Amino acid sequence: METLNSLLKVLFPFKGYKAVVRQNDSKILVLLRSRRKCGICPSCDKRCRDVETVYARAVRDLDISQQQCFLIIPEKKIRCKCGYRGIEKLDFVSKSRRVTQRMETYVVGLAEKMSLVDVAQIVRLDWKTIKEIDRDYIKALLPDASQIKLRRIAIDEVAIMKGHKYCTIIRDYDTGVVIKICFSRTYNEVRNALLSLGKEKLEQILFVSLDMWDPYIKAFTELCPQAKLVFDKFHVVKKVNEALDTIRKKEFSKADPKERKLMKHKRFIILKRRENLKQEEREGLRKIMKKNNKLYKAYLLKEQILSIFSDTRSTFEQIQKRLNVWFENIYNNHMKEFYSVVSMMKNHLYGILNYFRYGMTNAIAEGFNTKINIIKRRAYGFRDLEYFLLKIYQSSLRRFA
Repeated sequence: METLNSLLKVLFPFKGYKAVVRQNDSKILVLLRSRRKCGICPSCDKRCRDVETVYARAVRDLDISQQQCFLIIPEKKIRCKCGYRGIEKLDFVSKSRRVTQRMETYVVGLAEKMSLVDVAQIVRLDWKTIKEIDRDYIKALLPDASQIKLRRIAIDEVAIMKGHKYCTIIRDYDTGVVIKICFSRTYNEVRNALLSLGKEKLEQILFVSLDMWDPYIKAFTELCPQAKLVFDKFHVVKKVNEALDTIRKKEFSKADPKERKLMKHKRFIILKRRENLKQEEREGLRKIMKKNNKLYKAYLLKEQILSIFSDTRSTFEQIQKRLNVWFENIYNNHMKEFYSVVSMMKNHLYGILNYFRYGMTNAIAEGFNTKINIIKRRAYGFRDLEYFLLKIYQSSLRRFA
């Protein structure tokens, strides 16, 4: 008996209660008997002896040996001197919740790694209950934006569903923590999100990493005129690769059967950096370039711009000269597919040059976007957009986990 009592104390270490176990084939019932006649007031946190009535409250606890376990708690309704009248405070069960706090902890741990349906099957709770528990947990985790000292921020767009439906994510550049999420990427949405940070926070922002989306530029130029806009180099590289791929497609359509055979299934080799190619890939690339002069010139343009963006030794003036030479090479070789890239870069040259001054990129967003895609695959979001966005917030808080 002494061994059993010791085991019960370990399994149910609830202060002020003694556990008595009843078991049948399907579940375990744990009757908790209160050792004290008073209740704890949740308002003033003091003991209250004025107990009006006692209710038997059943809550779900962690399973024991794969059997569902329920606690039967004698819950007191109290009238406290501080003016509070209602249910007493319980240290191990949240108010209005039908599961113990340790069960909640187990649930949110699972919900971070798997879908709600999978969690429901494991813990044998309704998926709606699991979502409610997880939602409340994440809301409690969210940082107070007013307490965050913003100096550098990053803004990026994420596709949240098919049909080009985007949301805009504003993050603290240094910690990766999400500060704001907009339901679109329009100027008004982004502007309102920034205004919600308050004038003092906006004045703290000194650097912004972003792509060349005009509504973003307009909103930050208006509300954070002191901030340096740094355009993400990956956006430029993406446009260059698109121009190169357009030429590849055109040249493939004009090629004879022998040349087509050389070019077939070589898209990723052509877009890949030369330094990352395997020996056999380099040999295949060499044969294509030897056969097609225009594609060869376009490929060199791609490698040149990547070399410029990777240049850490040249002075700022030398970088500017290299960019101008790159522009001239495009026009001298009549590479019309690259003209729009040159136009875009010249119109946003101040922000591109700021990359070389300050070295900020949205590279961290790539890993973060992978997390978001995992969340989408788990189907958190499309029926409940608020919960989906909360999971995005949570994933940013787990950056260093």
